Amino acid sequence: MKTALITGGSRGIGAATVEQFAKNGYTVILNYNASERQAQELRQRLISENCDVHLFKADVSDFAQVSAMFDWVSQYFKRLDALVNNAGVSLSKQVQDVTEREFDRVMDVNVKGTFFCCQRALPLLLKGENASIINLSSIWGLQGASCESVYSASKHAVLGVTRSLADELAQTSVSVLAVCPPMVLTDMSSNYSQAEIDGFCRETSTKAYTPAEVAEAIYQAASSPSNGKIIKL
Repeated sequence: MKTALITGGSRGIGAATVEQFAKNGYTVILNYNASERQAQELRQRLISENCDVHLFKADVSDFAQVSAMFDWVSQYFKRLDALVNNAGVSLSKQVQDVTEREFDRVMDVNVKGTFFCCQRALPLLLKGENASIINLSSIWGLQGASCESVYSASKHAVLGVTRSLADELAQTSVSVLAVCPPMVLTDMSSNYSQAEIDGFCRETSTKAYTPAEVAEAIYQAASSPSNGKIIKL
C-alpha cells in the first residue's frame, strides 16, 4: 500500500486531498496544526469507510516540529510515496498596511514550511518507486495582484522551490510538481461576495473550483508525475 503525507489536511483543499488519496487506497498521514476537531472528525469518517488515515499535529513553520513529524513517519511507515505540501496561509492587504509579523507568518508557513517538508521527506521518498512531491502554489504564484503582494511573493517562491528541486532530483525516482489553482471555494475565499468571485473569474478567464476538483488534480499529478510540471487549473 502506498503512503502519502498531506500537510494542512484538516480543512478545505487539504481535507479533500486526504479523502481523495485515502479512497484510492493510500495510507494517508494527515498533518494539521490548529484544527484538531476537524482532523479527528475527518479521520473517523474515513476510517468508517475502511480507509487508513493517521494524524500528526505539527506547525510546518517550525523546523523542530517538521523534523519530529518526519522522524515519526520514518519510524512507523518507513517510506513515503507522495508528499503534498498544502498547508498555507493567506493575506490580503495593501503594501503599506502589512506588518513585519504578518509578512513573516506568510513566508514561514508557505515557503519555509514547503521547503523543509521537502527536505525532510526526501530520504523517505527516495525509498519508493516513482514517488512525488506536489507543492500547492496559486494563480498568484504565476502573476501578481493588488493587495496580494505578500501572498503572491510566497507562492512565486513555492514555484521557485518546485522548479529548482525538480532539476536537482531529475536523475532520481522522485518527481516534483506544483498545482496552481485560481479561486477555490474554501474558508480562505469566504470573505469574497459572489459578485467579486464572478468578477475574478471573468478577469482571469477561469472558474471557481471546489476543493474536491483541486484534490482530483493533485491526485492525478501524483499518479502520473511529470517532473517539473507546473499545473495551472
